[in-house]
Amino acid sequence: MVEQAQQPETQEAQRVVFVGAESTGKSTLSDYLARAYGTVSVPEIGRFIWEEKQGRLNADDYVEIAIRHREAEDAAMPQARRWLFVDTNALTTLLLGIQFRQVGNPPPAELLRCADDCRTRYAHTFVCADDIPYEEQEVRENEAWRGRIQQLVIADLEARGIPYTVVHGSIEQRAAQVQRVLEGRASRQDQQTRFTNA
Repeated sequence: MVEQAQQPETQEAQRVVFVGAESTGKSTLSDYLARAYGTVSVPEIGRFIWEEKQGRLNADDYVEIAIRHREAEDAAMPQARRWLFVDTNALTTLLLGIQFRQVGNPPPAELLRCADDCRTRYAHTFVCADDIPYEEQEVRENEAWRGRIQQLVIADLEARGIPYTVVHGSIEQRAAQVQRVLEGRASRQDQQTRFTNA
């Protein structure tokens, strides 16, 4: 069970993103935490477009996914309290487009811009570990693909110098790990604010 700490109602919510390969529990965790914190979450927009077009995407589609995902985040911000939990971001959109060979080299400039913006757009990045059973779905690849993409996601974060935390275990265990990181971050920010205002 996630215990909520008090936060001033006037403080703007911060974005928290969950990344990882398919079937790593990103949407489940973001929805779970949104309910626990009494806030909202943003689903993976790319999945809707992928299903709608049955996986037959081109570079323009990936640009659309990145832009629509950002728009969904922005639209959810006024309803968010303290944290806005986000399932996936433009980094994964770019990576998948390249791996599926549906985005060429060089990728569209707007897609690169959205991906680069992920360095500062999110208060914290969590990687959902691939230590849960793989769930077969028609729109998914396979477990070997999951493992490969998972490694690429982490390598990309490290190459870009984006700090991240890998969460493991059950949904409750993962939520507790996220809470420890976020509450520690909030406590440090509060201390910095008091120091600045002293």
